[in-house]
Amino acid sequence: MGQNDTGATREQTRPRWWVRRGLLGVGALAAVGALAACSGVATDETQAAGAIAKLGPAGDAGTVQSHNAPAMISHAIAHGRPAQPARKDAHRRPGHPKPSSSPTATASGTATATPTGTPTATPSGTPSSPPTATPTGSQSGSDPSGQSPATALSGYTLKYTQEFTGDSLPSGWGEYLGVPGGETSSEADWEPSMCTFSGGEARFMASGIDSCGMHYEAEPQKYGAWFARLQANAEPAGQLFTDIFLLWPDNNQWPPEIDVYEDEGNRSSTVATLWNTVGNACGSSPSSSCLYQYTQTNGGNGGVANTDTAWHTYGVEWTPSGVSWLIDGKVIFSAPASAVKSPAQQPALTMDMALQSENLQGSPGASTTEDTMNVDWVEQFAYNG
Repeated sequence: MGQNDTGATREQTRPRWWVRRGLLGVGALAAVGALAACSGVATDETQAAGAIAKLGPAGDAGTVQSHNAPAMISHAIAHGRPAQPARKDAHRRPGHPKPSSSPTATASGTATATPTGTPTATPSGTPSSPPTATPTGSQSGSDPSGQSPATALSGYTLKYTQEFTGDSLPSGWGEYLGVPGGETSSEADWEPSMCTFSGGEARFMASGIDSCGMHYEAEPQKYGAWFARLQANAEPAGQLFTDIFLLWPDNNQWPPEIDVYEDEGNRSSTVATLWNTVGNACGSSPSSSCLYQYTQTNGGNGGVANTDTAWHTYGVEWTPSGVSWLIDGKVIFSAPASAVKSPAQQPALTMDMALQSENLQGSPGASTTEDTMNVDWVEQFAYNG
């Protein structure tokens, strides 16, 4: 466990696939590409495009099987979702370009500690309806990270909280299974057994090239606020497992995508990125350069420096007027809808939250079984606007 600290940044540079494990066993989801909702597309980045917060003190897709099947089935039915969704074709999740500058970035610099749970002033250029700030609830608790989930957030309604107190995959969640896009079966693999639960945490393990990916699909939502209390663990020299917290389109059509936390394996920075909906703006086989001109990110500025190995609360608030990212209660980047280059537009569809760790380097992977990321809790709030 890391000690308390603050900050954050990230960078995405290489293609990945998602293959998501459905509620019952047939819902395959591979992460998508801007190339079309079909499999068999090129893996080269030039051909394709390429995861509340207790805003308190700063704290330093294949075949499937399912855990807790009865509970997951009932949960799906309760939310009007099919217990056995039809298999979806694999989609390509694009490689993310590594820009030298960001066309629509609105960053506020390095995040700083916020002991009282009150975010600092919103930077200029933020959405017209900025984050409504301070969630209420216990500011310290018995949770592994030393901080309990919030119980309220002004302007939002709490819809879901998961503290991972059990010893198996919670109801409503699915795990990835299969080879990530842009890689081969000898380089990386999503393996459900790598997702473990103990000590009040979801633990993202890695062994060889195997790693864990999971997503909450029981309550897809349009607009709202999502937060995760997580800690990325230091890696042995020569390894490169990236940890990610993001929002993914419930219909699996990419883009859009909202990356809340991603470290690309360096554990010292995180970049906030919004891949906007482009429609046919870039044609049927869009290039990275075309897609990027509609993307809002602080990656071109290096993101925000952060001690990823310490516990932090990473969050995003998404409304019709824009998206804002927070770390430990401070807004570190904003993407106003008004700044999106026409004809693209910011997301206006239901999305699911997801968490994953992936080997970006390929063989040999982790020499022994190790823990790449721990998640204490996640929360989802509905937007009241």
